[in-house]
Amino acid sequence: MSDVIFKTQTVRKQYLDRNQIKTILFNRFSIDRGKITVLKGETGIGKTTLLNMLGLMDTIAFHKGDNITFFPKPDKPFHYRDVFGAGFLRREKALETIRKNYFGFMFQHDHLIDGWTGWENVILPYLIRYPKKSPSIPKQKAKELIESCQFDDMLDIMDRSPATYSGGQRQRAALIRAIIHHPKVIFADEPFASVPERRARRIIKILKEQAQKNGVTTIMVAHDTHDKVLSQNGISICALSETYKDNKNTKIISVKKGMYNET
Repeated sequence: MSDVIFKTQTVRKQYLDRNQIKTILFNRFSIDRGKITVLKGETGIGKTTLLNMLGLMDTIAFHKGDNITFFPKPDKPFHYRDVFGAGFLRREKALETIRKNYFGFMFQHDHLIDGWTGWENVILPYLIRYPKKSPSIPKQKAKELIESCQFDDMLDIMDRSPATYSGGQRQRAALIRAIIHHPKVIFADEPFASVPERRARRIIKILKEQAQKNGVTTIMVAHDTHDKVLSQNGISICALSETYKDNKNTKIISVKKGMYNET
């Protein structure tokens, strides 16, 4: 099996800044399969921008030679250039297929729906992927996940609205939601922002278990303040750094791979 789950050529994002169109151009890089990879770099360099592009959470305009290739299986690649180059209906169908079948998401803000119960929130990705299944099936899976993650105290509050949860409880619910439908990749944007160190360590342990048992890849944005939690064996780094500006409106970003315990 291929060790790479994402491979890019150059890829760029254009944005409007003070009435000027500016461009961030990321040089080619790859993401290893079945590992936790942390996107590192100074504030504003484009870590979340890159995460959103890989996770199909943002529109991408491809130029000649640009591409992102996603390998859910080594012999079944999805070329993002082809996806975004297709007509509207075909593009939307492809985006939906990739997101619901292969991706899970964790964010700094959990995006739980307070008008629903905890159960209804965490089983949603499963029902989107398997719409013909009875809700009782993912609810049982959620219970098993909660117990295996040692979040047993959550079982007493899952019938309530997340509006009654603490910040840590909301983040734990978001973690269960991210993994319940067996994704190939979890995209995590600052998932430790509202949890203490001991809880962050537990989240990392669970993500490592998902990698070891199920081959799940996690791509994460985290600040330097969480290095103490992340500095352990088996966690990779993609370090982003600005190499140069070819003009005042374009900055070129290199992405260098390494391991956390090497820094």
